[in-house]
Amino acid sequence: MKRFLIIMIIMGSLPSLFSQNSTDALRYSRIIYGGTARFQGLEGAYGAVGADFSAVSTNPAGLGLYNSNEVSFTPLLRLADSKADYNGETNRDNKFNGGMGSLGMVFNIKPRAPGGFKSFNIAFGMNRQNNFSNQVYIQGVNNKNSLLTSYVNTLNSSWYTPNDINNQYPFDIALAYNTDLIFLSDSANLLYGNDAPNGHVIQQKSIRSSGSMNEFEISFAGNFNDRLYIGATIGIPLIRYYETSNYQEINNDTSKVHYFQSMSFDQELQTTGTGINFKLGLIYRPADWIRIGAAIHTPTYYGFMRDNWNSTMTGEFSDRTGTFSNTSSSPLGSNDYQLMTPFRAIGSIAFIIGNFGLISGEYEFVNYSQSRFYGNTITDSVNSDIKYKYGVPLNLRVGTEWRIAKFRVRGGFGYYGSPYQSGINTGEMYSASFGLGYRGKHLFIDQTYHWSKMTENYYMYDPSMVNPAEISTTAYSLITTFGVRF
Repeated sequence: MKRFLIIMIIMGSLPSLFSQNSTDALRYSRIIYGGTARFQGLEGAYGAVGADFSAVSTNPAGLGLYNSNEVSFTPLLRLADSKADYNGETNRDNKFNGGMGSLGMVFNIKPRAPGGFKSFNIAFGMNRQNNFSNQVYIQGVNNKNSLLTSYVNTLNSSWYTPNDINNQYPFDIALAYNTDLIFLSDSANLLYGNDAPNGHVIQQKSIRSSGSMNEFEISFAGNFNDRLYIGATIGIPLIRYYETSNYQEINNDTSKVHYFQSMSFDQELQTTGTGINFKLGLIYRPADWIRIGAAIHTPTYYGFMRDNWNSTMTGEFSDRTGTFSNTSSSPLGSNDYQLMTPFRAIGSIAFIIGNFGLISGEYEFVNYSQSRFYGNTITDSVNSDIKYKYGVPLNLRVGTEWRIAKFRVRGGFGYYGSPYQSGINTGEMYSASFGLGYRGKHLFIDQTYHWSKMTENYYMYDPSMVNPAEISTTAYSLITTFGVRF
């Protein structure tokens, strides 16, 4: 029964270009904080450290530790290397991209009146919260079934006429029917068939994604007696996600599969979204050697989400007259909807070792099952999938920094637990960083090398029919921050 439930949950959330699903919800809810080179050099364990612009994304109270004005910008270079194991075959692919990890301005205001209120700081800018750039290639031989078999099973489970197919499945099954990849084998009983019901095909899929999630932030923080720091951030995240995929099947045994030679299925998706959230944080320094931080993030409400998609399918066949092909294209699909991502809470601690360095750590609480879609086209089953599929992972980050005159040496480690309920999938991520920095009187330069690795199972179609492809993605980033204090 448990296995059946797991399969039903996964089937309801397989990557699809045709409607919102739990995979989409996780993509925009799981934040892997980017930002300045110093912030990432400590693996984002900055909630109790402060005095870095990117800290406003996790604990805005860190803004209160600034005692001067600052402008900084952070370009980055990233290489994502993927490995996919499917049916005994291993294939690799990679994608390189550049971008802006952070751009920020901090203004320090000191009150003239004496008292416990030491300073008030304001910050404006942008921090990257996710990088969607990746490329995956999957290939393997399937001697059990075909994607077309899953289409036929869907049609044969109900009483579908050809007109029903075009109305109900215009982006996938209808394309297969219109190109003769599936056909009406019993018109009296409305039963359908295909030429490779038992597989014997080479299956290939290439998935290419790009885009990012960047948050524009307005932050405020105050310093009270150099002991208590309180801050708030208004965040406006922007989502830009693009995905293209190509799925192919090629006849691998002409003695068992006749007529059918190959199929090619191309899909395109573009998602854009704008949201808003609020963050509140504090840092308390009971003694000079220790800082304790806490922050809460309201759910992010994306009131303006939009998907645009389309697909094309081609079938190639061979008979006595020769080889020929048929192609069919879908209409252009679009949908407007809303998304609410989960509440977050972050607890942090930092130990300050005189003027020599620091050690910091933090724990992030987030319940991914709280994500919700809203809109006229959203069904209850989608939000039910989210509720039962996801859970509360263990997210930990630790970092350290040491001072050598005007130079800094940094390192960090992060662990992001599986966002799935036990037994459904993997999705753990490990990350590590190493960085160097120079801090002059007015100028500073920081550089960090960042590494991360995540493994997750991917089903190309119905999990009860096809084995998962185990995809391992390793990302390497080089992040550089240039800044001026005045």
